[in-house]
Amino acid sequence: MRFLTVIFSFLTYVSVASPFTIYTSKDGLIHTQVNCIEKGENFIWIGTNAGLNRVVFDGVKPVKFSPRGTSVPVTALEDDGKVIWVGLKGKGVYMMPKENYKFIGFRKDVLGDKEVVGIQKVEGGLVVYTVTTKYTFKFDSEKYQSAGMKFQQGDWIGFSAGGKELIKNKKGILELYNQPTKSTRKFDKQIIANAYLLYQNGALIASPSGLVYYDPSKDNIQFGEPTMALSGFMLNGEDTVADNLDLNWDEYVFKYQFDFIELGDPENITLSYNLKGAGVQISDSVTATNGIEIKDLEHGDYELTVSAVNSKGVNAKNTLTYKFSIANPLKDSIWQYLIWGIVSLIWTVIVVLLTRSKFKKDILVLEDALLEKTNKLNQIEKGKYGLVDEDKVNL
Repeated sequence: MRFLTVIFSFLTYVSVASPFTIYTSKDGLIHTQVNCIEKGENFIWIGTNAGLNRVVFDGVKPVKFSPRGTSVPVTALEDDGKVIWVGLKGKGVYMMPKENYKFIGFRKDVLGDKEVVGIQKVEGGLVVYTVTTKYTFKFDSEKYQSAGMKFQQGDWIGFSAGGKELIKNKKGILELYNQPTKSTRKFDKQIIANAYLLYQNGALIASPSGLVYYDPSKDNIQFGEPTMALSGFMLNGEDTVADNLDLNWDEYVFKYQFDFIELGDPENITLSYNLKGAGVQISDSVTATNGIEIKDLEHGDYELTVSAVNSKGVNAKNTLTYKFSIANPLKDSIWQYLIWGIVSLIWTVIVVLLTRSKFKKDILVLEDALLEKTNKLNQIEKGKYGLVDEDKVNL
C-alpha cells in the first residue's frame, strides 16, 4: 500500500512538474537578479546586478559558475570571440578580454555614463543602444553616428522553443501563446523575462528570479476552443438562476457576467447581445468586464442571445441563450380579485351556516321551554277544578 502511495505521489508530481527550472545565488550565481545573457563559444555569459558569471553546462544543467564581480549591475553583453563587451549601469561600455578578464573603457568620450541597454557587434565596429539613442562606432575612426530612438532592454515580444510559443504580457511576465486562437495561458510560476537565449531545444531566460531554463517537453498546458460561460446572474441585486424565469409583474434589473476560455482578458472582449420579446428587439455591444445589464422591460416573453469576440477578431465558438417572462399586470389583478372573491364567498357561506345552526338550536330551546310552560299551566288549571288526567282514571 505504501509503495502504491509513493508511485501515485510521484506520478502526481510529474504531471504538475513546472517547465521552468530556476538557478539563483544559492546555486552559484554571483547575484540572483539576472539582466542579460549571451552565448559564447564554450560558455554561457550571465550579467547580474553584481557582475558576470561564466557558466559551464552539462546538457541543460549548469555545473560551474565562475564569477567576475562589478560595482554596478551588468546591463548588456556581447561575445566577440576573444572579447566580451560589457554594458555597466551608469558607466558606459567596457571591453573585457577573455585572457585576463580586465575591463577597458570604450569611447568614454561619447558614452561616458550613458545607460547602456544593448550592444551589437558589427563588421569593423560596434553598435551601442542606450535608452534614447543608437550609437554606431567604427574601430578605425574617431567619428561615429547617432540616431534617436526608444530602446528598452528586453524589448523583444516572445520566442518559440520546442514547438511552444511564449510571449511577454504588459508586465513582462511570460505566458504561453496559441496562434490559432491568439490567446494566452498563464504559467503556475510567474517568470519576468529580461532576455532569452535559445538553448538545447528550450530557452535560457534572464530574470529577476535568477537564471531560468524553460523545458518545453515539461509544458503540459493544452489549448482548447475559445468559449464563453455564464459566471454569475443577479436579479434586482440578488443571485438566482438565469434561465426560464417566470416572473410576476414588477420592475426588474437583469445583470449577466461571463467567464471566457482562450479569448484573453475580459477587457479585450466584446459581448454582443440580442433581446427579443414584447414586440421589441434590442441589439447592443458592451465590454465583457462590465457584463450585460437589462432593465425597464414591459410584460411579455423574452429571449436573450449572447456572443463574444476579442480584440484580435477571434469569436467564441458558442452562443448563450436565456429565456424569461414577465406577467401581464392585468392578468395578475384578475387572479388577485378572483382569489379574494372566492375567499370572501367561502367565508360568507361559513358565517351563514354557523348562524343558521345557532338559530336552530335557540329555536329548539325556546320550543322546549314553551312546551314546558304550557304543560305547567294545564296542570294548574286541572288542579283548580278537580280534574285529573285521563290516563290516571280507572274506568
